[in-house]
Amino acid sequence: MKLKFIFFDYGGTIDSDGVHWRKRFYELYLKNGINISYDDFSKAFFDSDDNLPRRHNLKGLGLYETVKLEVSDVFKYLKIKDIELEKKIVDEFINDSKKYIMMNLNLFKNLKEKGIKLGIISNFYGNLESVLKSIDILHFFDVVADSGVVGHIKPDKEIFEWALKKINASPELSAMVGDALHRDIKGAHNIGIYHFYISNEESPKCCEKFIQIKNIREIIKYV
Repeated sequence: MKLKFIFFDYGGTIDSDGVHWRKRFYELYLKNGINISYDDFSKAFFDSDDNLPRRHNLKGLGLYETVKLEVSDVFKYLKIKDIELEKKIVDEFINDSKKYIMMNLNLFKNLKEKGIKLGIISNFYGNLESVLKSIDILHFFDVVADSGVVGHIKPDKEIFEWALKKINASPELSAMVGDALHRDIKGAHNIGIYHFYISNEESPKCCEKFIQIKNIREIIKYV
């Protein structure tokens, strides 16, 4: 394997070791005394997540502002009025995200030093570039394929093709790294690039281009 182009998911991949935003938020809500079932929380989360760019002007907003709106809309859905608790959950989520991002900085630096082009392919709200800029990692990436900008969501082949085309990436020299089988891995498999799946639970291989890892830092072993 000789990779020259590596694409990453954002949420659950760069900002944690394979844990999706919904699960991370749910654990924080429980930790902070909001007793709610996962199913009921999921309804509130998706109401916020799916409608965030429709309800708010997200242009230019960074990570903190975006997460604040996400949590605020969940609180409204759940009819919780507690500004201090809302802020506490936002702060804890941001701090946890930054911890993982800091852990991954050396990986990005090492990959760039090796001449590898990096990209992000993410189902996001249309403001992913400003989010990455707000946490000072945008400069590592040669392309950012934000579904809210591109107009297609993973696993649609169009969002992958858009990203590859932007940096003239050859599929046989490219890989996708992500934590979602049905979005990241399925999409990568369908367009024939290597797919690195982040998970602690063993998953059956879909093909020879499937590789399971526990965090994105393991990718350095394959370049």
